[in-house]
Amino acid sequence: MAARNQIRCPQCGVPNDPGALFCSRCGASQNRPGYAGTRSGRVSLAGATMALACLIGLAVTAFVLYTIVTRAVAPTARAATTTTVYSGSPGTMATLNTSTTVGATTSTTAGGITAKGSILVRPQAATASSSLTPTNLNDFRPTNLLDGDVSTAWVEGARGTGAGQWVKFQFEQPITLARIAIANGYQKSAEFFADYVRIKSLEVDYSDGSRQVIQLQDEQGLQAMDPKTNNNQPITTQWIKFTVLAVYPAYKWPQAALSDIHVYEVVQ
Repeated sequence: MAARNQIRCPQCGVPNDPGALFCSRCGASQNRPGYAGTRSGRVSLAGATMALACLIGLAVTAFVLYTIVTRAVAPTARAATTTTVYSGSPGTMATLNTSTTVGATTSTTAGGITAKGSILVRPQAATASSSLTPTNLNDFRPTNLLDGDVSTAWVEGARGTGAGQWVKFQFEQPITLARIAIANGYQKSAEFFADYVRIKSLEVDYSDGSRQVIQLQDEQGLQAMDPKTNNNQPITTQWIKFTVLAVYPAYKWPQAALSDIHVYEVVQ
């Protein structure tokens, strides 16, 4: 009896219950009063709405990721191309003196690498913001800056080209500075010097609150700066911190390097 009361779907011919609004097989409307359209149409509309919501969610996620990556990469891009002192870093511009005369006690000229009436002093400790992972043949720790050998170097190990990376020297007691000499880049060879990032400008901070900004030349050898306060007075300090502000753009490996730093103390 139940079979005789069933109605066939006008679309696919499958028997359906008399009260059914839609076909149990194809979803077509059974032309019941008070309802128009098909279930399949309603399902398609719901699917389209869900798909649109998914697309919007993906677009928002992509935008957030793009913003994060852009902010992370931007400082590196600026460091790789800038050739001027990093803006927003106040300080006294230091004067460079270049010479081939390097000694542990005194120099015959005040404009040489060492200053007259000064001695080379070794810091008690050297620390750095990062260092490149050592290899079987080389290590890149900050103490390499103190060994008097330009074939060894401190090479920073952060992402990017070194902007913001620093090395700090701590002294056993406060010293009055006469001169600081810096060997820029990785001077193990001409090839190494060209391959690694050379520093364009450094911010030099002292424990007495003084600060200088120095622009290094893109060449091998030692380059000397005169540590002075804003009033052109000698600086007495217990530590010195060198922070990379800008680099030269031509390099093969994106790690900034310094080969040596000599600190000269005024002879009392």
